[in-house]
Amino acid sequence: MSRRAEVEALLAQARADRAALLARVSPALAASLPVDATGMTQGIELLAAAVDVADELRAARDRGHRANPAVLHGRVYGREPLSPDTVAAAFAEGARVRDGQLVRLAEAVDGGVLRAEVRALLDAAPEDLAGVYAAQERALVLLAGRLDEVE
Repeated sequence: MSRRAEVEALLAQARADRAALLARVSPALAASLPVDATGMTQGIELLAAAVDVADELRAARDRGHRANPAVLHGRVYGREPLSPDTVAAAFAEGARVRDGQLVRLAEAVDGGVLRAEVRALLDAAPEDLAGVYAAQERALVLLAGRLDEVE
């Protein structure tokens, strides 16, 4: 199976899992889960392992998430419910961390030209979370396809 097909399968499975989850939870809980990066995270890990930057990207991800608004809220307030603004900020921060991972992954896959192509794709994304996540998914599929070409 090509890397692109593997990544597309991961993204499709994550979408199906999310749809099944949202069908089982209350509308209020569903509304607090605007997007799901599970498939992207798995795809990044798959490609990172293929180009020997998995440990580097995992460490960068972990460092980036230390300052996530939801994590900081938990450190200060414990299990107090998150406000909608904190939830949105946490998702946005996760997306920012993934942007960095995707750009670094592009460099590892095929150098600076691909890095610039991925950066431009991410920079052109709409500012809403759904738009950002869609651009990240497109970038991930692009990276997988390019890895297929260079392997």
